[in-house]
Amino acid sequence: MTNASEDCIRLVGDKVILRPWKSQDKQSLIENGNNYKIAINLRNQFPYPYTEQKADEWLNFVTSLTCTERLYLAIEVDEKAVGGIAISFGNDVHNCTAELGYWLGESYWNRGIMTEAVVLLRKYAFEKFPHLQRLYAEPFSSNLASTKVLEKAQFQFEGRLRKSVINRDGIVLDQLLYSFVRE
Repeated sequence: MTNASEDCIRLVGDKVILRPWKSQDKQSLIENGNNYKIAINLRNQFPYPYTEQKADEWLNFVTSLTCTERLYLAIEVDEKAVGGIAISFGNDVHNCTAELGYWLGESYWNRGIMTEAVVLLRKYAFEKFPHLQRLYAEPFSSNLASTKVLEKAQFQFEGRLRKSVINRDGIVLDQLLYSFVRE
């Protein structure tokens, strides 16, 4: 499972490297992703428990993408993939927007890692894609750490999407809408 374009995107910060996922990330992906505290704050497409089979499925998917399709990146710290960050572009009339999503292994929380990762990818996206006008995120209202990351990364709070999601525990939650727009 090698990918000829696996090093086409490499964003280096002081604390993190953002790079394409590799098949060698499997154990670290399982180790860091298999955590209910992470899964409860994400959409249900993020698996829990994070099994070997789910890791294989994810890595097969992301390593099959080309450089122009791929904005699913591993967050590397100390030479290990400890989280993920992605941008999903809108389509049709929304093709000037993209949604930002991310997660980080619990043992790496509260170190400024995710804020740096968000800033790195935000800058890259606006430089690389001239049509991009708006990058947004919709964290669950219960995920205060994510809102702090977005605020530190200069995203603006735009509003509350009331009763817009049901989490894994069956609790109906609001989402908070944050965006960064091209000036």
